[in-house]
Amino acid sequence: MSSRAAQQPGRLRGHLSLARISNSPTVVTNALAGAALVGGTGGQALPAALGMTLFYTAGMYLNDLLDLEIDRRERPERPLPSGLIAPAEAWAITAVLFAAGFALLLLAGGRAPLGGVVLAALIVLYDVWHKTNPLSPVVMGATRALVYLTAALAVTPTPGLGVTVWALLLAAYTAGLTYVAKTEGRPQKPQGWAARYWPVALVAAPVAYALLGGFAWPVWLAALGLAAWTVHSLGFVYGLRRNIGASVGKMIAGMCLLDATVLAAAGAWAWLPVAYAAFLLTLWWQQHIKGT
Repeated sequence: MSSRAAQQPGRLRGHLSLARISNSPTVVTNALAGAALVGGTGGQALPAALGMTLFYTAGMYLNDLLDLEIDRRERPERPLPSGLIAPAEAWAITAVLFAAGFALLLLAGGRAPLGGVVLAALIVLYDVWHKTNPLSPVVMGATRALVYLTAALAVTPTPGLGVTVWALLLAAYTAGLTYVAKTEGRPQKPQGWAARYWPVALVAAPVAYALLGGFAWPVWLAALGLAAWTVHSLGFVYGLRRNIGASVGKMIAGMCLLDATVLAAAGAWAWLPVAYAAFLLTLWWQQHIKGT
């Protein structure tokens, strides 16, 4: 066997690691939830879901490309600094993924391509300026909110208040977990109660709305599942076993549970098994390919 052939499994794993492939199911369920809120069908949601998953993957590649010099110092085992994947190859794949994602959004129709342009711009903004940007969690939250909105725009030109509210709640959840992620590797400093726990309010916002927003009991049940998982995830931040990476990975998987709550609120019962299957798939995949 040639040395090149022997490297292929390692190269494949390297690409999957660059893609953060384990988190991809969460983008799919985000898109399903956004489309369901405006009465979309699976045929309308699927192209948008696939297109934005490719955008997400392109953003992951771009993030590692722009952090290459930092990773050479701090994480030399990553696929790019280790030489497993050539930067030129990663740049080419990034461009193809963005182009293919936009083509799928054109196929989705409606105003989805417009949402895709804004989403791609925010992805690039985050990747270019997230290390020193104090508002980077807000930008990351906005990218997830735009997945809801872009999926909805494939169905209707005017998504309405329901989509907007849930998109803002998804943005809050994402901003909270992104802030937690940014604390990884930092020394713990003495803080007041408010400074230490304010991210919990952001992450808990979707549960609070689902329980207090006048929804029926199936939505409460889905929200309680999300609440239990969120408490479990935050235990790795505020409990004795501090492990930021584990907490963030679990909260990313928890997006599927948030989407399940939204699907319940939209009455999209047929899609609920997809959301829960995506949650399990994300957790399983994270055991093999790190999501952070």
